[in-house]
Amino acid sequence: MSMKTLLWLVLTAELIFSLQVEANEKIVIHTNSYEPYYGEKMADFGPLLKITRLAFKESGYDTEIRFRPWARVIQEGEAGDCDVLAGMWFDTGRKEWAALTDAILENEVGFYKKKGDDLTFKDYEDLKAKKVVIGTVRSYLSPKGFDQAGLMTEEVTEDLLNMRKLVNNRIRLALVDRRLGSYLLKQEGRENEIEWLATLQRVPLRNGIMKRARGDWKKKLADFNRGLAKVKKQGVIRQVMKEYRLRP
Repeated sequence: MSMKTLLWLVLTAELIFSLQVEANEKIVIHTNSYEPYYGEKMADFGPLLKITRLAFKESGYDTEIRFRPWARVIQEGEAGDCDVLAGMWFDTGRKEWAALTDAILENEVGFYKKKGDDLTFKDYEDLKAKKVVIGTVRSYLSPKGFDQAGLMTEEVTEDLLNMRKLVNNRIRLALVDRRLGSYLLKQEGRENEIEWLATLQRVPLRNGIMKRARGDWKKKLADFNRGLAKVKKQGVIRQVMKEYRLRP
């Protein structure tokens, strides 16, 4: 092989490599921890972020994930300091700076009761008449009609406190996401002490694409949704949920 040919091959390889690097744009994702859906200490950062990274990879993007307190996540997302805000339910009040992706997973919000309790759920009025005490979490969005029903509630700062109060007979119901409630007590070996009473609302769990970030947010949104559709079709989401031992 002549030196001229060798030099041509080296230059061609460098050009191909540089084009590949340019093609793989990096998506910066900001979020907080919300186990069992996503978390800094979870393997691959949990199912939502694993699916998110796979969906972006399908469309030729690399990803970088940074964990922040939720208030800071919102602040930085609004300012366009990241490309994606992971784990959004609604865009109410955020449409100027965030666009929601297609649904990735789903939150099933409702009531857990302690196993063996003969309480049944008919409607809010029935719970009110029976003076059932329900554990809620401060600043959480409630299912439709819940806040207006005049129910007896006790508010705490996090879901784990409610689940502990439930198994210790300090409240009769806990308003919580179904997977989350079970997951929290499983960490303490007490998941068999509760049972699901009623589903009140199903909420799609999505990502937010930041409109004020650098680049074309509409393209990022379309590319992510296209990649997500591919991994859904391939059965990846069901497989990921199985890996984390979570209900599909």
